[in-house]
Amino acid sequence: MKASLARAARHVELVVVEGVMGLFDGTDLPSVDGTSAQPSLGSTAHVAKLTGLPVVLVMDCAHLSQSAAAVALGYRSLDPDINVVGIVLNHIKSAAHEAFVREAMATIGVEVLGVIPHGGLPTRDSRHLGLLTAEEAPASTHEWIRALGSTIRTHLELEGIISLAERIDVDVASTVDATTVARRPIIAYSNGPAASFIYPENLELLREAGADTVGFDPRYDSIPAEAGLIWLHGGYPENYREEIASNQPLLKSLRNAVAMQRPLVAECGGHLLLGDRLEDSQMAGILPFNSTISDRLTLGYRNARSTTSPTLLLPDNRAIPAHEFHYATSTPQGDGVDLQTARARWRAGYASPSLLSSYLHWHLGADPGLAPALVLAASSTTYPCE
Repeated sequence: MKASLARAARHVELVVVEGVMGLFDGTDLPSVDGTSAQPSLGSTAHVAKLTGLPVVLVMDCAHLSQSAAAVALGYRSLDPDINVVGIVLNHIKSAAHEAFVREAMATIGVEVLGVIPHGGLPTRDSRHLGLLTAEEAPASTHEWIRALGSTIRTHLELEGIISLAERIDVDVASTVDATTVARRPIIAYSNGPAASFIYPENLELLREAGADTVGFDPRYDSIPAEAGLIWLHGGYPENYREEIASNQPLLKSLRNAVAMQRPLVAECGGHLLLGDRLEDSQMAGILPFNSTISDRLTLGYRNARSTTSPTLLLPDNRAIPAHEFHYATSTPQGDGVDLQTARARWRAGYASPSLLSSYLHWHLGADPGLAPALVLAASSTTYPCE
């Protein structure tokens, strides 16, 4: 985590780490040996403790006045190791409402760093799996960012917030193990609106480990012939399934790559491309499943192990953490990956020594050996996909 933060901070003046859900809401994954749960693993509080960063709370005050102080006090006192330095009041409905909440915060010594009026933030179109992406609607995105910036400048104490920032050590050693390869292999990764769920740090870690990365859009492009490894990212392939189905060079190159055992990682939306059908559209037909989009969300962290021989990202019997976030359902779901939470264990996905395809999203920072292993796998192939 510290290395990830240091990488982000190398060439910037200020880093803002956005929390998710509530301050202490995390996962309950078992420990890597499967013996015990780790409460609040991956929560904003956990990240704050690991990095030593101060915390600014954003509190929904729509239905609170003086009681907001009790909530803030609970956040601050539940774990004294969390450095809550101030609070932003959101959904304040009037001047009187603001006065009540400010006075209550003063009694517990919590600094108010901003007040957002109820309905004061510009809205953004959303859909399943989140917001409308910037790549799909650049003009409206820029307009939204400008409006958001104006609201922030007007209603937040920006100088006060910046003054509370802590210095970050940017000299933390890389989490990538050293890799020795005769040449820098090329790793091809899918991108564009149909495959926009990408951890940029994964690409950085692959480059640090000795590879070059090349993107391709599955709607229009084929797999680069010189690619030693293919990574199919998640996104919204269901919204572009007709274009993907019409891109026969892509589907052919995927079939040829798998037939020649070229290393391939497919995660979530990328996984759907390898099945037979996605809704009413023909996909690559490499793996024996059909996929549909439902109204049921599958969401959460999992510990993953290969159920067969070592495979990409699952090199031995170690548990590697991963994340699921999808509305798609595949039948059959496969049994190549053993998945575990503190409350359940099951199998899904497809795995072989050269293939790992599932609904899981992977972050290479989970283990220092993952990025070098992918680079070594990529360097072992020299033949074209076509």
